[in-house]
Amino acid sequence: MKKKTIKLSIAMGFLLVNGVFANDPKTEIENFDINSIEYIEEETEIDLGFNAADYLPEGFDPYKLYVDLDAVHYLQEEVIDSFDVERYLPKGFDAYAYPTDVQSINYIDKNDFISLDFDAAKHLPEGFDALEP
Repeated sequence: MKKKTIKLSIAMGFLLVNGVFANDPKTEIENFDINSIEYIEEETEIDLGFNAADYLPEGFDPYKLYVDLDAVHYLQEEVIDSFDVERYLPKGFDAYAYPTDVQSINYIDKNDFISLDFDAAKHLPEGFDALEP
């Protein structure tokens, strides 16, 4: 019985000493570097149901430049200075003015002007006034 008591006392002593030194601020703190974690990325293969190589020309290289942009010749158009656009613009018009708010931006869409070629007066009773209560 004494052996069990002595073993238990020694084990409790070790636990007590370990607990005392656990809160000691002088012990070294292991610095954890988050960059030391290795991330294993799963490579997923996507099957589209067809082989894209069947639709490409033979010997196709996606990294090869097939079009030489220096070989393209551009035509320069002459600017006519005799046309006076200022007389067709509103007074004080500035094409480079910064709009002050969203409401000052005017978009012109050709679909905004719809002509139905429908005269509603033909289908209303005589003397009809929509504003009359």
